[in-house]
Amino acid sequence: MQKIGILGSRGIPASYSGFETSVEETSIRFVKKKYSVTVFCRKNHYKKRMTSYKNVKLVYLPSIKTKHLDTISHSFLSVIKSIKDGYDIIILYGIGNCILLPLYKLFSIPVISVIDGADWERKKWGKFARLYLRFNRNIAVKYSLFYVVDNQLLSDDYSKKFKKSPVYIPYGAKTEVDPDISVLNKYQLKEKGYIIFVGRFVKEKGIEFLINNYMKIETDKKLVIVGGNDIDKEYEQELKCIGDKRIIFSGFVYGNEYESLLKFAYFYVSCSYLEGTSPSLLSAMAINGFALVSNLRENKEVLKGTCAVFKTGDPEDFRNKLDFYLKNGALVEKERSKTNKIINKYYNWDAISQEYINLFNKIRLKM
Repeated sequence: MQKIGILGSRGIPASYSGFETSVEETSIRFVKKKYSVTVFCRKNHYKKRMTSYKNVKLVYLPSIKTKHLDTISHSFLSVIKSIKDGYDIIILYGIGNCILLPLYKLFSIPVISVIDGADWERKKWGKFARLYLRFNRNIAVKYSLFYVVDNQLLSDDYSKKFKKSPVYIPYGAKTEVDPDISVLNKYQLKEKGYIIFVGRFVKEKGIEFLINNYMKIETDKKLVIVGGNDIDKEYEQELKCIGDKRIIFSGFVYGNEYESLLKFAYFYVSCSYLEGTSPSLLSAMAINGFALVSNLRENKEVLKGTCAVFKTGDPEDFRNKLDFYLKNGALVEKERSKTNKIINKYYNWDAISQEYINLFNKIRLKM
């Protein structure tokens, strides 16, 4: 039985971002295919610590909880322990962690690196951090046996820049949900009586843009904003101060509550200035069926002709589109069935997990 170690994320059960969801959805499927799987989790992220989750083994290690050191400090400890414990294959998430790949090379341990999008372009990073992340691209390509990207556009970009091409494996979407309409009572909401945004409170998500322009629209539909920022509480508080009474900040919500809020929303909205493959957008497509998002090429790649887009950063175009879809429910409903077909065709977690297993098999043949 091959031993698979998965590290670089906060861990599972998923309770933060797309990487965590990907780790959870794939790892439990690997176990069902008779692999021995261990996920390395950040100790400070989990109050309740288990030895296993859905037959996936869990290892908890500490980290230095600051913006720049939280991820890399935990990943360093995870790499050291995983080398000591001995794994047949490592799956390493996050381009920022790839600086650690040469350690695995020293011990001839094969690594599949899962690379996010243009993380160095995010506003939260300073000049040095951006240079560091760009440098890590080269490390990822050189020292990973395979490196995976979840967006076809990103795959094309890497293929043009490097001789060694990436493996394209899309991010998945959960379609089987059991929504509970009583969740709406907690926030004094009505079914289809609100639009919803989900994401981390960081500047490239365009949350200020969303709030300011939403408030200029005459509508009785509320705006629910799901998410937060555990590191930059000051910015989180700034956002909460610019809204009016129609805007509801739920904080981080997960599981059935999160799925229920998505399901019963009128539609999902996002005004991001920068994206890779957005897990929130995929969840919205799978659970709700309609989204209005900025026309970033990455968003359009995910949508594949469904839903609706507006010109990124253009307040007039956004307000016009938002107002139009708020007033045209029949068109929104018609689009949901089209979106459902795209989700089933491209973003199935079973098929995605099998793509990783295909890489495991290739590694076994190489060794």
